[in-house]
Amino acid sequence: MKKITNILFCSLLSALVLVACGGKTRPGDSNNVEILRYEQTLFDTPADKLPDALRKFQTEYSSPLLNIYPDNEQFVSQIADFTSDATVRDIYDITQKRYGDLHWLEKELSAALKKARSLYGEFDFDQFATFVSATFDYSQRILAHPESKSILVSIDQYALGSMEKYSWFGLPMYLVELSDSAYLASDIMAEAARQLIAMPNEETTTMLDLMVAEGKVLYFLDQVMPRKDDIIKIRYSQEQMDWMKKNESNVWAYYIQNELLYERDFNRYHNFVDEAPKTNAFKDSAPRTAHYIGWQIVRKYMENSKSTIEELFNNTNSQSILQESKYKP
Repeated sequence: MKKITNILFCSLLSALVLVACGGKTRPGDSNNVEILRYEQTLFDTPADKLPDALRKFQTEYSSPLLNIYPDNEQFVSQIADFTSDATVRDIYDITQKRYGDLHWLEKELSAALKKARSLYGEFDFDQFATFVSATFDYSQRILAHPESKSILVSIDQYALGSMEKYSWFGLPMYLVELSDSAYLASDIMAEAARQLIAMPNEETTTMLDLMVAEGKVLYFLDQVMPRKDDIIKIRYSQEQMDWMKKNESNVWAYYIQNELLYERDFNRYHNFVDEAPKTNAFKDSAPRTAHYIGWQIVRKYMENSKSTIEELFNNTNSQSILQESKYKP
């Protein structure tokens, strides 16, 4: 299993490292999302027809996120090894039972994309594809590449709840619970938005910068998915959301008292922004408390400044955003 997985990442999906790549992209003049299914191409195509199927897929999805070599015999052979592995095949079958039809997701993304384009003219992602990685890395479940206008979803990572017989591959249950269809559309739109948010130089990035950046993402979801529940946007349980609302002022006071807002040492504040079951500084708490507070700051800022989404995304002065927000929990 490990050998097959290594083949996947080293050869089949070397796309995890973005490379310069030419090719055609589909015009972004339609709001109707079509999700291409790379995993179905790989697993459901007879071996003798696979090169032709890969060529066809390559013309429909030209993105550096996914390198495809239909005329390379070694590449095609490695795909055959990967798709014939018993565990990988079972992962594919489990995933297809849950996500064989993604028309519901296409519909939801189409509506969100229409709103996004009306708010942000350059929000022109128009290539969407899924694949089965059989390697569960939560941070890599969705990849977005703005230059090619493409998004790639590791769809099996959203079927982890159905993989109890594999003990959920050793992942903590809080991640298994987040790997659910309820989060798919908002996770996709959030990752696309992150690619468009201007950030300060990495060496000068502060906790406040990261808070505001994630606040921008969540505010964007407010606008393009207005009917989506807040707990889905931020990936909280209802109990976590209730805790965060009740303790918002205490969390903010903790940041101020410990001089964390302008901290540049990630080791000092990672606990407030990392994916986790809770924030260790507080008892029985919600995770990613900094994201929630950044969200409230951006909401207040947009009320007061009347900025556009594009202006918000391009504004790298987090201190100014905080001041103009007049945020007081």
